[in-house]
Amino acid sequence: MGSDDTDSADPCSDDARIFQNRFERLAEMSSDGICVHADGTIVFANAAAVRWMSVDPAVGLVGRQVSEFVHEDSYPGVERRLSDLQREGDSSTPSEVVMGRPRRAARDVEATSMRFDWDGRPAIVTTFRDLTSAKAATLLKCQAALLDHVSDAVIGVTAEGVVTSWNAAAETIYGRRLGDVLERPVSEAVGTSLDARSVLALGGVLQTTHFAADGAMRSVRVSAAETDNGHVLVCADMTALRRAERHFESVVTAMDAGVVVFDPDGVMTSANPTAWRIFEGVAEGTSPFAADIPVFDQDGKLIAGELKAIQLTLESGAPQTDHVIGVDRQDGSRLWLSMSVRLLNQHDPPRSPILCTFVDVTAQVLAREELTHAAGHDTMTGLRNRAYALSRLASAIAPDADRRVQAVLFVDLDKVKAVNDSHGHGAGDAVLTTVAARMRDTLSDHDVIARLAGDEFLVLLFAPVDRRTVDGLILELHCAAATPVNYRGATVAVTASIGVAVVEAVEHREALELLRDADAAMYVAKAAGPGQTRFAPRPDATATSNRH
Repeated sequence: MGSDDTDSADPCSDDARIFQNRFERLAEMSSDGICVHADGTIVFANAAAVRWMSVDPAVGLVGRQVSEFVHEDSYPGVERRLSDLQREGDSSTPSEVVMGRPRRAARDVEATSMRFDWDGRPAIVTTFRDLTSAKAATLLKCQAALLDHVSDAVIGVTAEGVVTSWNAAAETIYGRRLGDVLERPVSEAVGTSLDARSVLALGGVLQTTHFAADGAMRSVRVSAAETDNGHVLVCADMTALRRAERHFESVVTAMDAGVVVFDPDGVMTSANPTAWRIFEGVAEGTSPFAADIPVFDQDGKLIAGELKAIQLTLESGAPQTDHVIGVDRQDGSRLWLSMSVRLLNQHDPPRSPILCTFVDVTAQVLAREELTHAAGHDTMTGLRNRAYALSRLASAIAPDADRRVQAVLFVDLDKVKAVNDSHGHGAGDAVLTTVAARMRDTLSDHDVIARLAGDEFLVLLFAPVDRRTVDGLILELHCAAATPVNYRGATVAVTASIGVAVVEAVEHREALELLRDADAAMYVAKAAGPGQTRFAPRPDATATSNRH
């Protein structure tokens, strides 16, 4: 019976069992995970696979479903590749799969599958190689390459401050190679005392000075962070920036122009020495750059707050260029400035600081005012001059004039030549200036008196007047001229001859015609004797009309 039993044994089955035993022994020796599964159920798994899946070795993986250990994102691809294995010996190309049970840490593996017979039925053997270490190594290489391409020094140190890593930028900044500083105190590597814990205690960032191997100073910004085995220090070389800042500060300090920076709310944050010098004496007990300091335009009118150059830039973001403004000093004088204002950051107007530059143009403004005054005034008497008087007369007889002239008086002082001959030209000048001031005082602010030439004056009356009013004013002018003038102990006196041309309500005469008529009347008065007045005859309306 035994012989029959032996003869009836299936030699193929024995061979398969021998193969399976040998396969299992070889699989257990592999460091890669190997499992055999049929119809989605695991029928064999080596120790590495059991360990990777973090299951109890006493329980193992046999009998469990493959889907339990493949991440849901990877499982559709796994199913598709396994379904392609139709015949014995078919194999898949290596593919990356994420293995991991629910609530377990995922593990990246490279899986390869092949179809074969297992215990007399079709099955699939899958070998998966752990990629975690390889990916970690690749990541470390990438990080190392990145550190060698950053411009900041990145220094790894132990808790005791001993250098463990030193990137290429650190070699460049400090002039020390990795071999010179590795396992040396970081203070030696940067040329001065440096403690990562102290940096962290200060908030994690420190502005300080380090020293390169050649003794050169390095202005650096040090950042510190704690790691599992010490600290990492990032040292940004700010030397060039600090040098540029010092250069810029020196330039701004030496500028003849005032430079002031305001924050986005209009509050001053910095000002160069020139700005303080220019504004010296403007305000007491407050900043001269305060928003409530009165500011005037070139016509002397107070500028409303919303129209100030700084406020305009704050609200619109548009630069303001060469605004001429006036600011009063405590001594009563007015400081004139040419001011320009612009945003420092055009790309972010709401949060941009504001740059204000200005120069003192007081001398230029005063010189221009003097030139303007001289262009319209007589140098000796300070009265208006001929050009101004004729221009004013021409505009004042126009039909649309805001204020029309009512009468034109031509005044000629008598006997001035005799005064010059008897007492010298100084006496004549004294008479002219004194009488001019007296005549000006007899007139209202609306009226105009001008010196035409020599001893000739022109008076333009603008207030509505009647004959009695004109006669009273003429009498005052005669008194102003006839009142004696004391000059160096001598008493000198002159009189005035006055010609008057009354301006009609509808006037057809030009300015020069009015002046000529008043001049002619003055000569009639002079012919009548000293201190006389004559009125020019009213123009014949018909004759005038024919003339035009």
